[in-house]
This record gives sequence, structure tokens and C-alpha cells, in this order.
Amino acid sequence: MLDVHIDDFYKDCAAALLIGFRWFPRQQTLFIEDISGPDEMDEFGLHSPRHMAALGAVQWLQDEGFVRFGARDACRSVDDFVLTSKAFARLMKSINADDPTQTLAHALEYARLQGDTLTLGRLLQAHVLCQEQLL
Repeated sequence: MLDVHIDDFYKDCAAALLIGFRWFPRQQTLFIEDISGPDEMDEFGLHSPRHMAALGAVQWLQDEGFVRFGARDACRSVDDFVLTSKAFARLMKSINADDPTQTLAHALEYARLQGDTLTLGRLLQAHVLCQEQLL
């Protein structure tokens, strides 16, 4: 079993990619709480570790060329969030030879709704994170 922070990373990446997929090709403001859930700041005004991990996943997706965004509003949101063509193409790709309508986006959404972090991890590893599948 993976460490919890890796499971959260997969959930955060899937959530961000699916939000971008639903909005594609529109640029939108992405609120980090839409990925991580409600944030409770501490007595010093610092965001929770869970919130910061979700922000880190969004930043990682940008660094790896899966999403673009403009300015960050502190640690609360990112402006002009949109998928790149690389991410869109991977999410639209059929992952089932027997059912060409079964896209990666559909499989990620189903696994996310089921709370199946193992499947989320496998799907992201096989179709998003691997270097061999560069388009």
C-alpha cells in the first residue's frame, strides 16, 4: 500500500484534471478547496497541510506541462486554469480496446466517485505519469 500522501497526490491530480476537463477549453479560476475540501487555517493564518498538498499537486501538474494557469491568489486559487493539449489528449484517449468510448476521463471520474484510490493511482501511473506515452 502506498503512503497516504501519495494516495492524496493521485486524488488531487485526478480532481484537478477532471475539473479542467469539464471546463475545457475555457480558462477558469480553480479553487484549491474544490480539490482538497474545506480548509481550516491555523491560529497563524497558515493553510492546512492537506490544502497545501493539493496546491502542490496543481503546481506539479503545471510544471509537468499538463495544465496552465496565471496568477495564484495567495494559496487559495489559481487564475486562468486550463488543461494543455497534452492532458486533454490523454484524458480523451480510449483505455479499453473492447469499448472505445471508455476514455481515461470516464475511468478517472468513476474511480474518484467510488473512492477507489488504488485504481486512481494505477490509471494515473499508466496513462498520465509515464514518460513512454508522450504524445
